[in-house]
Amino acid sequence: MARRLPLAIIIVALLALNAGTAAAQINTEQVMTIGRNALYFEDYILSIQYFNQVIQQKPYLPEPYFYRAVAKISLDDYSGAESDASQCIEINPFIKDAYRVRAVARHNTKKFEAAIDDYKTCLQMRPDDPDIMLNMAMCELALKNYSTADSCLSWCLERDSTSERACLGMAQLCLEQNDSVGALNYVTRCINSHKNNPQAYLARCEIYTNYLKDYNKALEDIDEVIKLEPSNAGYYINRSYLRYQINDIRGTMADLDYAIAIAPNNVTAHYNRALLRSEVGDYNKAVEDYDFVLEHDPDNYPAFYNRTMMLINIGHYQQGISGLNAMLEKDKDDFVALYQRAMLYIETRQYQSALRDLNSILSKYPKFESGYMLRAQIKQRLGDKRGYEKDLETAVAVMKTKGVHYSSFNPVDLEREHSQEIHNKRAQQHLDKQEQEAQRQREMMDGSLEESVEEVKKRFSQLLVVDVNNELKPEVALESDGLYDEKAGHRRYRNKTRGFIQDNQVEVQPQGVFSLSYYGHDNKLNGRTHFMKEITQVNELHVLTSSLTLVCGTSNLSELEARSRFNSVDYFNGLLATGTVRAIDYFGRAMDYFLLKDVDAAIADAGRAIDANSDFVLAYFLRFNARMEKLQLDGATHTEHGDGDEGQALLSRRAREVALSDMASDLGKIIALSPRNIYAHYNLAYVQALMGEGDAAIASYSRAIELKPDLGEAYFNRALIYLQFGDKEKGIADLSKAGELGILPSYNILKRMTR
Repeated sequence: MARRLPLAIIIVALLALNAGTAAAQINTEQVMTIGRNALYFEDYILSIQYFNQVIQQKPYLPEPYFYRAVAKISLDDYSGAESDASQCIEINPFIKDAYRVRAVARHNTKKFEAAIDDYKTCLQMRPDDPDIMLNMAMCELALKNYSTADSCLSWCLERDSTSERACLGMAQLCLEQNDSVGALNYVTRCINSHKNNPQAYLARCEIYTNYLKDYNKALEDIDEVIKLEPSNAGYYINRSYLRYQINDIRGTMADLDYAIAIAPNNVTAHYNRALLRSEVGDYNKAVEDYDFVLEHDPDNYPAFYNRTMMLINIGHYQQGISGLNAMLEKDKDDFVALYQRAMLYIETRQYQSALRDLNSILSKYPKFESGYMLRAQIKQRLGDKRGYEKDLETAVAVMKTKGVHYSSFNPVDLEREHSQEIHNKRAQQHLDKQEQEAQRQREMMDGSLEESVEEVKKRFSQLLVVDVNNELKPEVALESDGLYDEKAGHRRYRNKTRGFIQDNQVEVQPQGVFSLSYYGHDNKLNGRTHFMKEITQVNELHVLTSSLTLVCGTSNLSELEARSRFNSVDYFNGLLATGTVRAIDYFGRAMDYFLLKDVDAAIADAGRAIDANSDFVLAYFLRFNARMEKLQLDGATHTEHGDGDEGQALLSRRAREVALSDMASDLGKIIALSPRNIYAHYNLAYVQALMGEGDAAIASYSRAIELKPDLGEAYFNRALIYLQFGDKEKGIADLSKAGELGILPSYNILKRMTR
């Protein structure tokens, strides 16, 4: 993987290109200078907005595309960076660093051959640059061009025999060619020169563990890694495995406990701890860990089987029976499970069920004397005297035939091996599935395999259901901006619009609908406001108590603002009491009710305004807004209190369908009256998405974008639908554009969908 573009390279680029804007006008020069300053101080989002302004005024200048590409690289928007760097090169093919930026972008999106072409162009301009040669070597290695990769890495080592990246690259090359001794030598050379490189210790630990089986030396290396990066749960899991290999049970348990303390949702740590707890006889706690594993991985057969056995061991027979039921549903030939279930049925006095299982057992093994005796006891307890006597007689006859005086045969002894084969087969199927998934992940990482539509859908759905409490952790509060975070590998800022904002976890949800308001809260990053001709027309009449504006989302009023709205309601009450019916007065009172969250009254007054003037576009818009807010409030109520019985849930779903249909009808009327109303198309798309009409929503968002190409909210919401459909390419492109237009959550989602 190519590393983040070094800050030194960016600074060189800034200096190299500084002379290129000399011919620009003063205003453009000032904006470019401010943008470059913002970029230097890691204010990437703000810098993009400045470069957008320059591009909008002078799209023929190459520099703003270059700088914007650098900003996007820093935000992990590699597709957007590649596009901007290509545009810069198309305008001016002699800007050297544009090729470098594009190469890094292509490298990170697994376009290795295209990245190599750009790296070669860079080397023509800078033939002695080791960083470029190293990056090119990594691309060649990813393409399994081992000879070329070896030449590139050897070139680097000739110039710097202790180069960390070159030594580790050579080690990787050796491992891929099954030369573990050569790999060990290169990694050791790296460690001798760079004692604080955790990747080098990890690489050597892997060699000792997987190739040389020297667990003690592997432990020494993983200990060094943990000293350097003590907050990584995976390292403790790895060390627990090594400690187990040398029979350090106490140390193994301590590492697994600590790994779970750091990462409570780590399934591997819980599974390994469950196995260890089972081994030391702590069955109750083992069951707790297996419960956790199955909650997160329901198809994990080994965990399911082990949990069932643990439940039986600790006397939770009914839960054990449920587990055995599931095992027999998956494989009816599991005789041992059948026998165990029969014994548990007897233990729990479920005699009819036990009788059915014993009938099955005896039909397969008619010479099983103990089975007849067990069945006789059950029939006796059920009051079946004749059946009891018959089974006893049969048991005695079988023993006489065998020439024994007591039961000496148990079919479980014969079937145990077969049942174990069944469990091993199912466990192997699970392991194979995991390995196949891991292999697919490796192939996707090295660029040899694209994610399928279903995989994109699955990845996106996982983002939607992520546990906010455990996964979306806020940053540690900083006493001052710009402190360096060693774990993150860069500085962090209290200002959430500055620095590497792609690392700020966000909840994946669409941007809200556009609403009428008296209180604007525009996007301060891009400075854009939203205009609607009908709003301007009403404001120019000066008939409302405040000027209308358009906002994305809803407004929460301050105490002073709420008091003002109550006064406005009184004002319109006085006007309407005169008997002169005016649509605008009903509309004005509806606006006040809407902002005061009295949505039912707002809907009623908006309807009265429409009755008075059926072409009143803003009245339809306001009624839609009030209906949307009512839907959200009703949804919050149902979530908090539950929907009760199934009938009530059905009524709630039906009410939601009717509400969405009414909202779509209002927006359809607006579009009929004002076909170029951008925000009606956008809001209609939002409603269509809620109705499950994804294709229609995409069409409506596309129409809004056609009418207003800088509507970032539409790009963002359309991206979410594309990703939901599994169309990664279009989704990523829209997220990149939305981020460029100042929709900050785009970068975190983009990073999580492409890593």
